[in-house]
Amino acid sequence: MSLATPLHIDADILVVDDNTANVELLLALLEDEGYSRVEGLCDPRKVEARVGNRCPDLVLLDVRMPYLSGFDVMQQLNTMGEQAPAVIILTAQIDDETRYRALELGARDFLTKPFDHLEVLQRINNTLQLQKLMTERLERASQLEHLVQERTQELARKARQEPLTGLPNRRALREVLQQQIDAQSETIVMFLAIEGVDEIARIHGFSVADQLAAKLAQRLQALPELNGATLGVWNSTEWALLARCVSSDAAVDPVAQSVLRCFEQPFEVEQMSLHPGVRIGVSASLPGRSVDQLFRMAALALPPASGQWRGYDDQLEQQLQRRTGMRNALRSAIEKQELQLAFQPKIDLQTNRICGVEALLRWENPDYGRVSPAEFIPLAEASGEIIPIGAWVAEEAVAALMRWRTREQVDNRFSIAINVAPLQLAQPDFADWLMQLASAAGLPSGCLEIEVTESGLMQDMELALRQLQALNSAGFNVAIDDFGTGYSSLAYLKKLPVSVLKIDRAFIRELETSVQDQKLTETVVAMAAHFGFLTVAEGVENEAQLELLRKMGCNQVQGFYFAPPLKESALMRMLSAT
Repeated sequence: MSLATPLHIDADILVVDDNTANVELLLALLEDEGYSRVEGLCDPRKVEARVGNRCPDLVLLDVRMPYLSGFDVMQQLNTMGEQAPAVIILTAQIDDETRYRALELGARDFLTKPFDHLEVLQRINNTLQLQKLMTERLERASQLEHLVQERTQELARKARQEPLTGLPNRRALREVLQQQIDAQSETIVMFLAIEGVDEIARIHGFSVADQLAAKLAQRLQALPELNGATLGVWNSTEWALLARCVSSDAAVDPVAQSVLRCFEQPFEVEQMSLHPGVRIGVSASLPGRSVDQLFRMAALALPPASGQWRGYDDQLEQQLQRRTGMRNALRSAIEKQELQLAFQPKIDLQTNRICGVEALLRWENPDYGRVSPAEFIPLAEASGEIIPIGAWVAEEAVAALMRWRTREQVDNRFSIAINVAPLQLAQPDFADWLMQLASAAGLPSGCLEIEVTESGLMQDMELALRQLQALNSAGFNVAIDDFGTGYSSLAYLKKLPVSVLKIDRAFIRELETSVQDQKLTETVVAMAAHFGFLTVAEGVENEAQLELLRKMGCNQVQGFYFAPPLKESALMRMLSAT
């Protein structure tokens, strides 16, 4: 009697028994059943070499043998771990101790001598089937582990890669820099602030900006000076370059200049020539500087002008600390009554009398002393503090003028001008708020003049236009401050409800000696007269400048020739003396 055709006749089966008769009996039985890959060993010492050469699927193993017992052989096989073959124990002993020991060492089954042929075949078949299932599971687990490893590596690669350009991202840049620091390799960090990308995206779309980024990456990577350097993307408009280089200007400059030259030629994208700019800040891996410090120092070293590079020094750190401290102090400047207004008189050239003043903001802080407006106004604009500060200026200016009018220290035509920052103009309710302020104080709107800069108007021309039209309709005068130093576009002069042009002091400074400045100023005065605007010249400092402006037909002047910005008490004394 035999089984149906075995399921695993191609299985590799090894019979190990010191009794030659038992080996031959089992081999004959298996061959008769159709198994073709069977082998017998009577010396258990040969098992290890046989398994190492070709591992069987199943070992039929006797327990009682000379030299090595079946248990000893199983311990050898167990060193293979999951790759070890299945074992069926051949024994005449069926005592519990033998069974427990065999099971403890991993035996799958037992065949008791003398052998029952049918039982032998069935147990072998069952064990091979189980072994096949376990092998398949191990293979699937191995495949899954391999796939997981591949996916993990892919995710790790992507986690360190900027998807658009394929360049290392911020995380990867930090890791590379840390490795170079650990290796004590002299390294410079170049922080690249790429200018114009946001504007290109707004005008031409994000797809064009993305293509520009890809072309920029290609061009920079092709620079021979960057061979061996690591180029990466910090964010959409700031990139970084890590180069092995000593920390001297002579060594850094060729690398920085090559990057700057890379931006001199336009980038062709969708039949358009795009011209992004770049500023470069540089730091060096000196002892004691961490990864975070190096990137921060390089970013801090960014120069103000495009097309330049600058290295970090301690003064920049001190300037940053000063700006940070002042920015924080500005938040409480109103509450602590540290702000004051100064008033610079404006002289009507027809009457030679003071016709109004410009209200100028001053700040004196216990820690920083008297701070220049050129220093703290940009900080206030950048932090947003200019909104409450600008509101305070308007309120104080309106209150001051009403005080003077009530005391009859000025006539009803006397005006006060306040400077309005771009961020104030960007507030949708600014015009309504200012009109309510003047109305609540009882101040005629014609006595309050709003000074805005050309660059401020350009930030959001449509919103600025709506705000200024509303103010103009309510009777407020609108002045363009520092005219001639910004866009100076006739197109916007035609659109905006402007009533005053203020000629910048840059054109007045050398007016009496510069023919070109005379021609420019005369042109502005004539153009303003054609549009129906008043002209105010700033920075008048001598009689020659005054007489030239008078001959040109300029309406009003202000400057140190008449008076610097004055405290209120000094202004009142000056008014009473005229």
